[in-house]
Amino acid sequence: MLEKLFSESVLHAGAHIGYFSGVSMLLPILGRAWEKNVAPWITSPNNFLIALGLIVLSLVVLAFVAGSISSLIKSIGWMMLIPGILAIAFAAFGQANVYGWAENHITGFASAEPVVDWFVRHAVPNVAYVGGFYIIIGVCLVWVGRRIDSVARFI
Repeated sequence: MLEKLFSESVLHAGAHIGYFSGVSMLLPILGRAWEKNVAPWITSPNNFLIALGLIVLSLVVLAFVAGSISSLIKSIGWMMLIPGILAIAFAAFGQANVYGWAENHITGFASAEPVVDWFVRHAVPNVAYVGGFYIIIGVCLVWVGRRIDSVARFI
């Protein structure tokens, strides 16, 4: 029993990390594609396919682990909010200010700084718009998941 619980929770956490990574990886690709006015798979074909693969694989795993469609939709919605909020924060406060805050408040930020730096270097100002779109999608998905829950309880 403990083995099943542990393996499912590790699988669930891994799927969330994979989905978050895929969605975060898409953010600068979509921003550059928007700026250049081309399709995202033309802007960065390899990274686009890797991001899409992470998202699809994670959604399949989450669908098996979630247990219900409403919890799957809410989970996806919450995971869309995080990269959107980070993109808006970097656009609004600037890279230096966000780095300074993160170094003072997030333990272990130094180990994640190269990844964050790559993300910021490859991002363009349009990423703030894509981040806002992520936030809107995330809020809508959380709302839909809660509505499905309330309808299921009503029936």
